[in-house]
Amino acid sequence: MLEKILGLDISSHSVSAVQVKGGLKGHHVTACGHVMIEEAGGLEEALKALVEQVGPEADICISSIPGEHVSYRNLRMPFRDKKKIRQTLAFELETMVPFPVEDLLVDFTTVDRSDQSEILAVSVKQAYISEYLAHLQANGIDPAVLDISGVPTACWLLRQAGTPDDGLVLEIGLKRNTMILYLKRRIALVRTFSFDGSAIARHADTQAAEQIESCLRSFCTEVQYTLHAFGSQTAKTVRPQRVFITGSGALYPDTENLLERFLDLPVERIDLTTDPRIHMDENIAGVWNPELMNNALALAVREAKQSLGFNFRRDGFEVKKQYFRHNKEIRKAAAFLIVVICLLAVDLGVDNYFLKKRYNILDQQITQVFRQTLPDVKRIVDPVHQLKVRINEISKSALSLPGISAKRKVLDLLRDISLRVPESADVDMTRIVVDPDAVLIRGETDTFNTVDTIKKGLEPSAYFDAVTISSANLDRSGNRVRFEMKLERVR
Repeated sequence: MLEKILGLDISSHSVSAVQVKGGLKGHHVTACGHVMIEEAGGLEEALKALVEQVGPEADICISSIPGEHVSYRNLRMPFRDKKKIRQTLAFELETMVPFPVEDLLVDFTTVDRSDQSEILAVSVKQAYISEYLAHLQANGIDPAVLDISGVPTACWLLRQAGTPDDGLVLEIGLKRNTMILYLKRRIALVRTFSFDGSAIARHADTQAAEQIESCLRSFCTEVQYTLHAFGSQTAKTVRPQRVFITGSGALYPDTENLLERFLDLPVERIDLTTDPRIHMDENIAGVWNPELMNNALALAVREAKQSLGFNFRRDGFEVKKQYFRHNKEIRKAAAFLIVVICLLAVDLGVDNYFLKKRYNILDQQITQVFRQTLPDVKRIVDPVHQLKVRINEISKSALSLPGISAKRKVLDLLRDISLRVPESADVDMTRIVVDPDAVLIRGETDTFNTVDTIKKGLEPSAYFDAVTISSANLDRSGNRVRFEMKLERVR
């Protein structure tokens, strides 16, 4: 089932909405609308009028807030991990904003990442988001994402193949303008400016044309000052290759020429319908106005988990997930669950088969070890148990030897001697005699010093009272030392 997505863009003077159906082949625009807030009698009435135009039946809504309500800060963080940045970002902003950070919602996007992370942090008052959502929810709209107006359009632009690496996006409104600078195809700076675009609505008369030119010249001056200040603060070379424009101000036919003259840069209008993955019927194309609806369409085609933009539906404002909205989805989920169960059953069957096979191989190996260890036993019933019984019998028989008890076994004594003779020593033990009173060792080594080393290593043993070298002589070849050593056992 194709998913219906509603993109809702709210600016300081108007509300725009575009509804699309998303699929594997792209997005199909099914409805669009634009309402002026003042003409409708306020935001509530404008939203109602827009819902009537577009329809409220979307599965997902992605909305935006006006950029003037957002605070922007360019920061450097001493680490690259996004989780660590998010955990410490509020504390970093605490001294930079005039409000308690507990009252703010904070998000960020990465501008550059090397040894440190350069980020663009944004913050907005929680009280504003709460009021904003209340307006939307009163009209049956509960957006899954809250981005910043204009940013999704810039993000869409960055996904297009022909977009230059460095550029400037200008959204020119009737009351506010938004400037978005991107460098190396990442958003680096967002700023909003006050603007009097009332003359744009009556741009046909000569006096209005003069006012528009004056306003655009002042706006371009502010943009140039802002870019220069940003470059100075960050030690970056800020040279946009192209300017992209949208918004109500782009309705004026001469806006491109004026901006090219004032900014000395090539200027291009944005129209998202040039994207080959966005489709539109003829009846929708008749009411489509790119300057007024680009932002709403950019929201509708924005991925919910897109990393380039922002989202203020976080902390206490997360959307409660609704896992099933339709009976068809329940049936699809049930079918998927049945397939998963069948795959699990097959997986368990395969695992059981290989476990049995491995068990049989191990059983054969145990039987083989048993036959090698006890070749005299012909009848094998439980090899592990039979080995344990034979080991116990050997242990009990060892207790009958002179001077041997359950606490003092010959194997333990020999093990202690083996551990105390240095591994690096060149020594061959030719004879070891164990009796109740002493242990006699005969062997040969390379030097007399090695004999002394062996003696010193055995003296601290808890098994012996004294260690004595009985003899140490060179053999007939004169290359080896034959020695005898007596170790008196502890009583």
